[in-house]
Amino acid sequence: MKFDLIIRNALVVDPLSRTAEVADVAVHNGRIECVCPELSADGTHEIDAKGLVLQPGVIDSHLHLSVDPRSHSMVARAGVTTAVDMSGPTDAILEQAREHGRGLNIAVLNAVLPGRNVSGNSPDEAELDRFMDASLAAGAFGVKLLGGHFPLTPDSSACMVRKADEKNVYMAWHAGTTEKGSDITGLEEAVALCDGHPLHLAHLNAYCRGRVADVLEECRRAAALLEKHPEIVTESYLSSRNGCPFDFNDDGTPKSKIAVRNLELFGYRADKHGACDAIRSGRLSVLVPEADDVKLLSGEAGAEYFLEAVNAGRHVDGSFAGVNPFLSRLFFLTAKRADGSFLTDAISTDGGGLPRNVILGDGLSFVRLGELSAVDFARKTSLLPALMLGFTEKGTLLPGADADITVYDPMTQRAVHTFAMGRPLLLEGKLAGAGATVICTPAGQEAVARAGLEAYVVKGGFHALNRLG
Repeated sequence: MKFDLIIRNALVVDPLSRTAEVADVAVHNGRIECVCPELSADGTHEIDAKGLVLQPGVIDSHLHLSVDPRSHSMVARAGVTTAVDMSGPTDAILEQAREHGRGLNIAVLNAVLPGRNVSGNSPDEAELDRFMDASLAAGAFGVKLLGGHFPLTPDSSACMVRKADEKNVYMAWHAGTTEKGSDITGLEEAVALCDGHPLHLAHLNAYCRGRVADVLEECRRAAALLEKHPEIVTESYLSSRNGCPFDFNDDGTPKSKIAVRNLELFGYRADKHGACDAIRSGRLSVLVPEADDVKLLSGEAGAEYFLEAVNAGRHVDGSFAGVNPFLSRLFFLTAKRADGSFLTDAISTDGGGLPRNVILGDGLSFVRLGELSAVDFARKTSLLPALMLGFTEKGTLLPGADADITVYDPMTQRAVHTFAMGRPLLLEGKLAGAGATVICTPAGQEAVARAGLEAYVVKGGFHALNRLG
């Protein structure tokens, strides 16, 4: 038999069997055909990956594609094969993927936006029900509460969690309500409001920044909550930077509560003039498109760019430096539960169009330091996020699994080759894919087809997660 693709001589890391050994990997019809040493068969395409590491495709379980169409290139270059967008809007992302896609698998969690897709910050059960149905019908994989930026009331937030469970809709929550902020108290409120219903708590490290208590104490409080609530799944990211939108109310204040809070935290006025001062100082940077990338710009040039955009009524995205303490990032990367499983289920970036797509770049630094093994890294970037999201054919190199593959150089800590369903996204570090495969529920299949993209249909909802599997 002649295979479509053979990748030879890589150090193959299998997070399911917890092994790492030099082997060849054969791919046929978009699936893993076999993994074995010195495969004697031929492939239509063959790659010699000697000195490189091969693992199941990296899944970034929290990023934002809609920030900029260049995000698809940025994410693909970072070695990701499956990208979970954590805000939407779904229709805009599908259009973006058709025009600017790089072959990624994409799943969208469509966010509630008070005043835009729901009436306000206190929608009732019927309105939330309609929002979920409309989101899935548009091709979303699930839904999200952007509590830190655009919060609902506690009652409406709890209602949405309960309703998502009843309807078997996958749901994430950036913790925070109109009563509590995006900190450890907001996290504790969110867990209490969930009342035992399953939930994806977004970027766990973001609630442990030392805003309420000592950073380590906040981390331990969060860990105690997760230990008591295994129905809650989580991810955390490694960058010290955050991201926030800069749209302004009529009185000149930012609409995003995160933008307001960070300006105040670092001693700046919570208006566009304070934002300009933060940009000039380098504490805040604006996102500026360049070719197929997005760069961070600060100083006087950044302030001029920001003012020009804001005065013209254009949306601007920004990123504050030094928001996420190193201690909380390390804690949630390595902490384990009493049973020996990882406390947080996945490594994410909260990147995408925000230039902090550092799963490989930063994550592998901790492998080199001995904080994680290569197998641990593959579990937290592939197997566990696949199980968490219910992507049963991904996250493994077993025969018959989707041929989602990331091959990286352990010395440069950069992706060299990546494949999604056997199709190349990256070859020798250069972009090679187009379009996207959209992971959706049966309700969204027609919308994806109308967008001219391929649908990958899954059941959706939550699944029991065997963290030791």
